[in-house]
Amino acid sequence: MKLGKVETIEPRGLWPDEAKDFTPWLASADGLELLAETINEGELELVETEKNVGLFKADILCRVTGEEDHLVVIENQFEPTDHDHLGKLITYASGLKAKTVVWISEEFRDEHRQAIDWLNENQIVRFFGLEVFGIKIADSPPAPQFKVVSSPNVWAQAVQESKDVGATSTELDQQQFWEEVRETIKVSNPSLRLQKPQPQAWYPIAIGRANMHLSLTVNTRVERVGCELYLQGAQAKQAFDLLEKEKAAIEKELGYDVEWQRLEGKTACRIVAYKDGSIYDAVQRQELKSWLTSAAEQFYKVFALRVKALKLTADSGS
Repeated sequence: MKLGKVETIEPRGLWPDEAKDFTPWLASADGLELLAETINEGELELVETEKNVGLFKADILCRVTGEEDHLVVIENQFEPTDHDHLGKLITYASGLKAKTVVWISEEFRDEHRQAIDWLNENQIVRFFGLEVFGIKIADSPPAPQFKVVSSPNVWAQAVQESKDVGATSTELDQQQFWEEVRETIKVSNPSLRLQKPQPQAWYPIAIGRANMHLSLTVNTRVERVGCELYLQGAQAKQAFDLLEKEKAAIEKELGYDVEWQRLEGKTACRIVAYKDGSIYDAVQRQELKSWLTSAAEQFYKVFALRVKALKLTADSGS
């Protein structure tokens, strides 16, 4: 077998101009999808480029959609990191009340990597430091890549957030269960974008379109878990109705029937399958984790392309 050699390409080899080429690409669906996969913060939806913050302008402002809705500020530079950009990032995060900050550079200086680590240790805002470059093998098209050089301490932050919101013992049990489910899915299907678990009854998985995602659920009261496609917002009903027209094909591909819950009177819909069992029973817990892993993979396979291809019109809230 003949093996190729990976060639690294400097950012300007892919995007000649940072402002005219790189920022528009990063703000595109492809760019935000790669960034979301890299920082594992959930699905990113573009809010605005060149966002005014006082006398300054942030390169990109995004929103993480889903249950944990919050703003993400992104700042780019095609040169080694400097104090000017670090100061701007802190200004942007403060002025926009952003929960996550992403600093993308060609090269991170040690002192700036240390500064981001310190900010993450103090858990004021989630800071990510990413180096950007491209790769190619032989005559293949170049592919953009991000390398994480600094990121939040996810475990410590999750513990702190649980304390801050006063999570109940049940919610902490659910968080631990999601931790185990997440590890199982990572082994079975590393390509799925998985967020850090929260102390709550659901675990979202991005599917490639804003306001639509997969959600794994656990109900300890009635002792069952679920896997669903969750649609929300003004276009939820329209998306649901279009998918329901393919009900027979969808259920055939899934291999089982699902519940089609249009949720009349609400700005949300779900397509869901359930499995009975208790997370507090050792044997059932293993079965539930296996079932959720399989269901998540199957739902993603069946719905991801369909959801991205939906042709929706604006203001369809009926």
